Amino acid sequence: MVGVPIGNLDDITLRAIKTLQKVEVIYCEDTRVTKKLLNHFDIHKPLRSYHTFNENEITKDVLEFIRKGQNVAIVSDAGMPIISDPGFLAVREAIKMDIDVVVVPGPSAFITALVGSGIASNRIVFTGFLNSGDHKRKKELEKLKDIEETLILYESPHRIKETLMMLDELMPNRHICLARELTKPYEEYLHGTPHEILEVIDEIKGEIVLVIEGATRKEMKEDLIASTIEKHMQYYLEQGLDEKNAMKMVAKDRGVSKSQIYQQVKKK
Repeated sequence: MVGVPIGNLDDITLRAIKTLQKVEVIYCEDTRVTKKLLNHFDIHKPLRSYHTFNENEITKDVLEFIRKGQNVAIVSDAGMPIISDPGFLAVREAIKMDIDVVVVPGPSAFITALVGSGIASNRIVFTGFLNSGDHKRKKELEKLKDIEETLILYESPHRIKETLMMLDELMPNRHICLARELTKPYEEYLHGTPHEILEVIDEIKGEIVLVIEGATRKEMKEDLIASTIEKHMQYYLEQGLDEKNAMKMVAKDRGVSKSQIYQQVKKK
């Protein structure tokens, strides 16, 4: 599993070059993209297409080559295999068959964006690409909005405005960083709230990484108070509290007596 540059070809590692020179065959997402990379480093190896739509079928092909004693490399168009790209099935099946899996580390767009974002990096949640459908994508963001970890996701240029509008509705005061064209000449980091970034972006090209500040306890509390008592109770029950203590916490958050919460819950 070989990491390749995400934009700047100078970011390829010596180990990646040596590995690609040694293997008998290279599996890649788009043979045209990988061929340009290999030509740049004067590497000439057979290329085979390995993408999301043929991953099940081609994984068998990969394992057959290995069984014949050949070394195989899997690469993405950019970055690390498996990270929002194919390769997982090959690794899983290889492990089942006691085949050695060697990872040759390389650049990763989401790590690069996180490092340059200025947003806390000690605890993160990376989701890759969200659902392409607007309704399903919003549902996913609703589930993620209360996490305290820094959230990182990929987005495409033609969906970015809709996603930012969803973030403006769900997390209006959250600090986010939009990173695009990473490691390329027009690399850009935009900082601000979703609304502030919406005001300055126009036509954006290239894949985008969004780094989103995690929810604060104050923000979570405000959201809970604004929700129904049932949802407020459910939050604490999911945290492991029993019903009695969940009611106590809901009452404390809302500044009312526990008996009032009890009456409201029992009415339902």
